[in-house]
Amino acid sequence: MFASAIKKGLLRHYGKNKVKNLPLALSLISLALVLVNSGKQREFFYIAIYASILGLVFEYKKISWHPFSIAYPIMLVGLLNLIWYVTYELHNEGLNAYSDYLGSSKKLILASLLIFYLDRFKNYVTKDNFVKYFLISTAVGYTLATAYGFYQAVQGINRVEMAINRPTIAAYVYSVLSLAFVYSLYLKKNVKLYLLAGVVVLISFFVILLTATRAAMGLYLLMAIILTLYHFRKINLKSLMIFLCIVTGIIAVSYKPLISPKIQQTVTEITKYQKGHDATSLGARFSMWNVGLMTGIVHPLGQSIESRESWVRNYVANGHQHVAAALGYIRIHLHNEFIEKYSLQGIPGLLILCFFFISIIAYSIRSKNGLLLTSMLLLLLYGLTDVILLSSEALIFFMILFALSTPFSQTKQQ
Repeated sequence: MFASAIKKGLLRHYGKNKVKNLPLALSLISLALVLVNSGKQREFFYIAIYASILGLVFEYKKISWHPFSIAYPIMLVGLLNLIWYVTYELHNEGLNAYSDYLGSSKKLILASLLIFYLDRFKNYVTKDNFVKYFLISTAVGYTLATAYGFYQAVQGINRVEMAINRPTIAAYVYSVLSLAFVYSLYLKKNVKLYLLAGVVVLISFFVILLTATRAAMGLYLLMAIILTLYHFRKINLKSLMIFLCIVTGIIAVSYKPLISPKIQQTVTEITKYQKGHDATSLGARFSMWNVGLMTGIVHPLGQSIESRESWVRNYVANGHQHVAAALGYIRIHLHNEFIEKYSLQGIPGLLILCFFFISIIAYSIRSKNGLLLTSMLLLLLYGLTDVILLSSEALIFFMILFALSTPFSQTKQQ
């Protein structure tokens, strides 16, 4: 029903450009389904890509390589993943369900085509109509995800995960989806919708608490404030104080049952690690980062997952039992985007990943794109304690959101 509404709306307004607007419509549907039906989200993602490839073929005479497009660094990361996979892991397809470098490389490369298409041909849809459809998509996606989250909490699920089977990834995606909805409300320039945006932030923070994901709990409100300040440039002091009072109230109410246990857990895990016990969530991360950096130094141009595992096992066996917990994750990933890249793809991988983040963040600031800036900052910060670009659901979500953020960039087409 929602999907047909999006399609009919776009086609009604742009009957002459049915094929041209199909990638946009499919992307909006994919965005809305991310936390309620991962399978359908993925299907609409790929169909949108195929439609954008057709669009690029039909419009090849109008394609311009300038100005800069965020599709370029995304394509670069995907190509490097593919080259690394063909070089080191081609013989080992299906190594494990988490380190899906082949899958991520295909998604990144294909997504870059969708992003490039929507960036170069965003003038096929007027900004007012695009804002309207983006608001519908994010509103539907956010409402369904929030309802699903509360339903799981009522059912007694310890950590809310929605349609994603990992609470951490669910929290990352939900927090960014929530801010995308808030951003779309800001764009309508309506005081009542500004108030609704404040309510959305408060509800979202509570849902994030239900996922028990420390990174999202610590960053969400901060990024909501940054997005608001960046968008409005200046805020009414009275409104800000009211909002902060409400936030303080929610934190106070939820502190004992939800926040305090996580703080205590963090303190306990750090203390244990300092005493040589790394068999905890944080302790294992510290050990993974330690061995990841060391194996990257030994293999500065890259290595296979098997080579990394072999080196770490020998390192632990040769008197370094204090990092033994890393062995349980060495075939999955090292819970840090940069260290994971460095340990497997060496200095080239690390440099390209840095270029990916720096170039897109710089572009978002230069083009005054608050949605893209906030999304990239959260992807960067979440990537300091996890690896987002290997998660199928999260990767598709971020690529779709990046594609849909391009019409908000204030740039001149050449």
